Amino acid sequence: MDTPAFQHLLSLFPQLTLRQRRVAQQELTAPHAITSLNSQLPACSGCPHCQADANQLAPWGWSRGLRRYRCKLCLRTSTVLTKTPLARLRKAQCWEDYAQALIEGLTVRRAALRCGVSKNTAFLWRHRFLRAMAAHQATREEGIVEVDETFFLESFKGQRGLPRPARHRGGKGRTRGTGPDYIPVMVVQDRAGHHADFQLEKMNAETVIAVLKPLVSRDAVLCSDGAGVYASFSK
Repeated sequence: MDTPAFQHLLSLFPQLTLRQRRVAQQELTAPHAITSLNSQLPACSGCPHCQADANQLAPWGWSRGLRRYRCKLCLRTSTVLTKTPLARLRKAQCWEDYAQALIEGLTVRRAALRCGVSKNTAFLWRHRFLRAMAAHQATREEGIVEVDETFFLESFKGQRGLPRPARHRGGKGRTRGTGPDYIPVMVVQDRAGHHADFQLEKMNAETVIAVLKPLVSRDAVLCSDGAGVYASFSK
């Protein structure tokens, strides 16, 4: 709310009845969505524009309830959401409900109905939230580390101009087994609950080693199936 609108709102307070004042007081004392969001978001680790360190950021007011900072080097302002999938999203009071709808696997229409937004907004949020979740993965796993792979049939649903003939409700690739129509996805998790998953170009030793080497500690115990690519990594 801008300052003139806020001043107009304050000018209406003397006209409130006793009951209306009590309702307004309850609304003001209730936890605000932005306050809850601020407590869960990490602190600014640096400037998202020029990648300067956090010590180069100076407080620069507020933006939609979030602390805004100004970089001393590039002189640009930012918040903790700048250049993230959640940047410029409205209706922050609905974000937690929508995240829960994603966890429950609700459809776009049902999620929109629960959060009180349009289906187009719910569709946009789904892609933004999934992008945000994809970035929150473990960067280091130690102790007993379990790893396994699965394969998903490549889909071009919704895309104009298919690069191959349509399958028409098909669930099979052109070749038997895990052929070129399947995309390998590797999932890694240690006993502490640190989780990471990766979409691989190929399921071979070179690709697996490049992914696991910076992630898995050298003294970790790797638990996997009998795939030879994991034996190559353990050597």
